[in-house]
Amino acid sequence: MIVTNQAGHTRLKGKPCCYLTYLSMRVCVLCMILLLSCLLNVASAQHLTLRNSSLEGKPGVKVAPTGWLVAANTPDVLPGVMGVFKSANAGSTFVGLQGGPVYREGIEQELTEPLVEDRTYSMSFDLAFNEMYGHKHCYGNLAIFGGSAPGDTAELLWTSGSFTDTAWRRWNAIFTPRQTHNYIALYAYPAETCPTSSFGVLVFVDNLSTIRQILRTELTATASCKNEGTGSVQVKVKGGAEPYTYLWTPGNYTTSQVSDLLPGMYSVTVTAANGVTAKGAVEVSASDLQTEKAVTISDCAGENKSAIALDISGGLPPYDLSLNGEETHARTFNHLRPGNYVFVLKDQQVCRDTFNIFIQEPAPLVINKIATEPCSCSEVNDGIIRWEVDGGTRPYKYRVNGEAWQPDSLQRNLKAGDYRYEVEDANGCADGGNTVITSPNQHCFVMMPSAFSPNSDGSNDVFRPRIYDAVTNYRLSIFNRWGSLVFQTSDPKAGWDGYSRGVAQTPQSFVYVCTFTTSKNEPKEYRGSVMLVK
Repeated sequence: MIVTNQAGHTRLKGKPCCYLTYLSMRVCVLCMILLLSCLLNVASAQHLTLRNSSLEGKPGVKVAPTGWLVAANTPDVLPGVMGVFKSANAGSTFVGLQGGPVYREGIEQELTEPLVEDRTYSMSFDLAFNEMYGHKHCYGNLAIFGGSAPGDTAELLWTSGSFTDTAWRRWNAIFTPRQTHNYIALYAYPAETCPTSSFGVLVFVDNLSTIRQILRTELTATASCKNEGTGSVQVKVKGGAEPYTYLWTPGNYTTSQVSDLLPGMYSVTVTAANGVTAKGAVEVSASDLQTEKAVTISDCAGENKSAIALDISGGLPPYDLSLNGEETHARTFNHLRPGNYVFVLKDQQVCRDTFNIFIQEPAPLVINKIATEPCSCSEVNDGIIRWEVDGGTRPYKYRVNGEAWQPDSLQRNLKAGDYRYEVEDANGCADGGNTVITSPNQHCFVMMPSAFSPNSDGSNDVFRPRIYDAVTNYRLSIFNRWGSLVFQTSDPKAGWDGYSRGVAQTPQSFVYVCTFTTSKNEPKEYRGSVMLVK
């Protein structure tokens, strides 16, 4: 309790401790009210509604719409003046502003709340241009200024740049004041020289939106290895009240930077302490680390001339490369033997590319078999060489004694003698050797046997002439005793086995007729009989 004595002095009477507690409580309540007020101010985003945003007013010269002030010179409310009857894009009227290097028209109004420095704002409006407005104009250009008093253009916040669209078009301005402003002003603003007039800028303005506080974000990402989560994303934020909260999807990460990510699209929602939000998306691309491989295989087996050339690109150089477990700085590898070559490539992001290259040379070119057929007699050239070849690379070619190459594995019309033969494949791989073509008889002749015994004992089982000549136009016909044809052939190597129409003939005498042309081009005909015996 507080009392006052006769001298006018006050003193504390009664329970002083309780009284101090009461004062402390009042102080705490006041502090809580102040703190709550601060929190409430921070917890709400700043959105500024302009008075008369559709710029309605009485058409006239050197006037501003209701709720707006003339900032400079003679802005006009349209349509209906200066010969302009263009329809407003919102409501009934709009504003016309013109200007030049030394002359600018503008309107302004005091804001319900100031634009705060370092916060980012967004607003939209409709703009149009008209060439004739009392005189000719060159372009339109709108400037937005911030100031602290009427007529103050302390800071240029945004400018549209030159345009000449005569139809209404929606524009969006984003700006971040460097200082706090209580006024906002709209001006026609010179951007370039107009040769037709010193007042060559004309802009029509209508339909302004609320000035909304937004966040300014910058998203970046680093690539990820193709099969590993090594990518990252980061968002940088300006323009809102700190602290910021973050939510990334997919993954529900809550930090401004996230690492160890697989390739893909990532979206983030950023919320400032005053409730302003921003959304964005960024792609974590797959690392473009790649290797182009050029492989050269030896033409022939055993040459060991195979080679591998690597062209490495992308990723994050410099690169680390190993071959079969050993580090190497080479990119070209020559004189390789057949086998498996394992490469491991890494970049500075530790992205890895492992690949195998199997070197397999062609199989060796091998002449498996060579067969010869002798000349019929020494007077003719009808010897033959036949090859059977495997391996290498097809097609093959053949030649004897250095003569012209031929594609056929059967070479005919050879005379008796010694031969050096060669075989090559498509890559020039070669094999060769020597052989002999013989001639069993000195002179050429044809001899007809008088009997044969088709008893399958391997001796004299078929009837055919013994031909020691290069005959042509050959025909052998055999008839039974009644004159019926039992066998006929035009192949000098074919003979009669004693069967006719699948029936074995009984021992008896048969008549033959054999015609041919000799190697000396002489026609011959042999007639006679042959005995079939068992």
